[in-house]
Amino acid sequence: MSETPLEDLVLGIAAIDDDHAQTIVAWKAARDAAPEAFLEKLTAFVDDLEAHFAREEALMKAIAYKEIAHHEAEHRRVVAEGRRFVAQVAAGRTLMARAYAKDLVPDWFRRHVVMFDSEVARVAKLVGVG
Repeated sequence: MSETPLEDLVLGIAAIDDDHAQTIVAWKAARDAAPEAFLEKLTAFVDDLEAHFAREEALMKAIAYKEIAHHEAEHRRVVAEGRRFVAQVAAGRTLMARAYAKDLVPDWFRRHVVMFDSEVARVAKLVGVG
C-alpha cells in the first residue's frame, strides 16, 4: 500500500490537477465508506474515474498526443476492473473490493500519474495548454 499522500501528485495543468483532486476525494469516500454505503461510494468512484478519463482523453486529442491509444487502453482496463469490483459488491462479496479500494487504487493511481499523466502534462505544456 502506498504510504505517500496522493495529493502531492501535481502536474501543473489545472484541468488534470483538478480532476486528480476530485478523484482522490471520490476514492477516499469509497475507501472509508461504512458497509451500508460502500456500494454507492465505490460506484461513484468508478463513475468519477470514467468521467475523469473522458476529459483527459479529450485533452489528449486536443494536443494530438501520440501515445493516446496506449493511454486510452489503460483507462478502459481500469474502468472495467472497477466495474467488476462494483458488481462483486452488488452481489454481496466485499472482501476483494475493500482490498482494491484500500490498497490497489492508491498504488495504481500513483503509477498512472507518474508514468502516463506526467507525459500528457509535459506535451500539453509544450503546445501551450496549461
